[in-house]
Amino acid sequence: MKGRKGGVVSSQVKLFRQLGYVYLRSPLEVALSVLRRLGELRGWSEDLSDAVRILENFDSFYEFMKRKHKEYVAPRKSELDLLSGRVVVDKLKLEVDGEKVVTLVFDKRVGYEEVLRVLRELGLTTSTA
Repeated sequence: MKGRKGGVVSSQVKLFRQLGYVYLRSPLEVALSVLRRLGELRGWSEDLSDAVRILENFDSFYEFMKRKHKEYVAPRKSELDLLSGRVVVDKLKLEVDGEKVVTLVFDKRVGYEEVLRVLRELGLTTSTA
């Protein structure tokens, strides 16, 4: 996978919709880049900051999830962000499959096209389902 200047796209980046939610499954570095770019575009909300913190501490949270037999971890969300529609990340799934892989489940108010646009800005393409 190369960034914007390389022009090569990762087949490991998957963007899809399921039950009204937009999902992004990607390597850890891509997920962090997407969240940081969304923070720049939308403004930082508590859930977005917490999701970045979780990903920056991937190993600790991954071990915690394994011990507790949890499939997903949900970032903190403030009531103000919930009421004003600023929530971006609903929950995250952390996996190790040869590399660190993250599945981001976006809030229902985050559109498929918005995430796709961010991926394109970062020089990535995606397989869609």
